Amino acid sequence: MELTEEQKERIRRNREKALEIRKRRKDEEEKKQHSEEASDAPGPKRWRKSNGQSQSRIAEGWDMNKEEPVELEDFEEGASEFVSKKDAMKVYCLPEGTLAVCEHEEKQNPRHKGWNAMKLYKRAEIRRRARERYGGLQGLIEERQKREEKRFMKDMERTKDLFKFIPSQIVQKDRAVKALTVAVVLLIALPLPAEQSRLPH
Repeated sequence: MELTEEQKERIRRNREKALEIRKRRKDEEEKKQHSEEASDAPGPKRWRKSNGQSQSRIAEGWDMNKEEPVELEDFEEGASEFVSKKDAMKVYCLPEGTLAVCEHEEKQNPRHKGWNAMKLYKRAEIRRRARERYGGLQGLIEERQKREEKRFMKDMERTKDLFKFIPSQIVQKDRAVKALTVAVVLLIALPLPAEQSRLPH
């Protein structure tokens, strides 16, 4: 069966349309890949405020090279520029309310791609807010130690009942063993009735 001129023309148009769509998709994919590479490169990044609006660091006049020299703790030496929400709350003792007003960057969770994006806070800002809140580095260290002691005491409170029951259980088992031993000794020591004592020799 031979195709008519009309059918051939329709096939040609569809092929051109398909090639055009394929080319457009390829261009969009390259642009997307290029923009992802550019976002990974150093330079101005987009920051997301707690109200959901994005803004550029440069637009606010933020300069990476213009940070005041601060005294770092041992664990901060060589640490990442960013800190997770969990670490900000545990290490820097900041409540969620303070973190809600801090700027953060959202990144895809590397361990679980399907989960929500991680919120990474700038370590310098978190450090500054924590030291302002607790009156400097020494105040922050004291607060961290106080919280650690509180956690320890809470754990000790939970485990103190554990030690109460162990000795009594051992004593009860010990009594049961002694009673069983006495019963066995009595059975062996007691003479058997005359009928049962006639065993074949």
